[in-house]
This record gives sequence, C-alpha cells and structure tokens, in this order.
Amino acid sequence: MARAKTADRYVCDECGLVVSVEEPCTCDDCGIVCCDVPMVKAAGSAKKAPKKAAPSKAGRAPKKAKAAVRRKTARK
Repeated sequence: MARAKTADRYVCDECGLVVSVEEPCTCDDCGIVCCDVPMVKAAGSAKKAPKKAAPSKAGRAPKKAKAAVRRKTARK
C-alpha cells in the first residue's frame, strides 16, 4: 500500500467502515487494516464532494396563501 495522503478515504470491503486521512503518513509503506483485511482506497477520495446548489426561486412551488383570521367583534 502506498503512503496515505491528506483527504484520502479508505473503505473496508467487509463491514463498510470509511476512514478519512487528516494528516499525511511519512512512512514508506502504510497499511490501514480493518476486519483483518487491508482497506482499499475509495474512488475520487482526493476531491471534496461538490455542494448541491439550492433550487432557484423560479423553480420552487408558489407558497399557499394563509386563510384570513376573523376577529371577534365586541357585542354591545
């Protein structure tokens, strides 16, 4: 296994555990093990996931009008 770099993600094929690297490894051969099996590097692990854009106001459904509140009138 190669060196673990910052923002790399590793996944366990047995249980599904995901590990994210926060500090780079300085050793020549780094192995991350889970369930007695070496973990595999997740696809696209070096990139951050893009944020989803909020839908535009034009694409949203119009708000429903609130019913008018009737006020009680004082009886004389």
